[in-house]
Amino acid sequence: MRGLAFILIFCSTGLFAQQTNDWLASLENPPFSSEKLVAHNKLAYYVKHDLSSILMPSSEVLGYIGNGYQRIHVNFESVERSKSLSNLYFIKGKTVVSGNKCDFEGTVTIEQFREFKHMSYGLDSMYSTAGIKAQGVAIGSYKFSENPNQKHVGVFQGVMTLWWYLDKNGEIQFFDIDKHSDRFKNNQYVGTWSEYGKENTRVCNWGEFRIPFSGDLDWGAGGFSVNPKYYSKGWEAFDKY
Repeated sequence: MRGLAFILIFCSTGLFAQQTNDWLASLENPPFSSEKLVAHNKLAYYVKHDLSSILMPSSEVLGYIGNGYQRIHVNFESVERSKSLSNLYFIKGKTVVSGNKCDFEGTVTIEQFREFKHMSYGLDSMYSTAGIKAQGVAIGSYKFSENPNQKHVGVFQGVMTLWWYLDKNGEIQFFDIDKHSDRFKNNQYVGTWSEYGKENTRVCNWGEFRIPFSGDLDWGAGGFSVNPKYYSKGWEAFDKY
């Protein structure tokens, strides 16, 4: 559990600490052997790689805020790596909840690069001859602050997880090798939103393809699918599926 002990230094505290702890524990003790991580944190080795392009979502971001699974749209507009700190990334974007639009900016700080013990080569091992050198996850902390001059604004913070692989040329890529899998996900954000000046903290999670801890919101077997009882919470577009 050495890796878990390392990343607990940026766990949230208070009401939603358990969610963060559960997420980190699930990374350390995954239900599938193909997702088991090597204990050693190889941040020093992999931090040379620029994650800007794969931190930028390439598909629709799915997210919710609050216990009622109200939909939140999270749109990254730019991702820029710090020129002085190789593990620090500056993020700018917008959020939309129930028609309320807000600008935000903040940072993602990569705390760990962990490799998988066993590599995956996709459906029918279609990538077995692709020369893939390594696969794993990057784990970090994030803090995004919304524009205080706008309405209903606050701070998002928590833990992010990015799945990656190293291609035959030694370049880091967005992990989509198992995109055929029912449980496929990437760019997962587990955390909270706290309104400025108030003791109003809500769980707020988002990601590509799936959402962490989405409970009975997502009842899809082969992909993300919304439980009809939540359509009125901003998920109306999924009524057609």
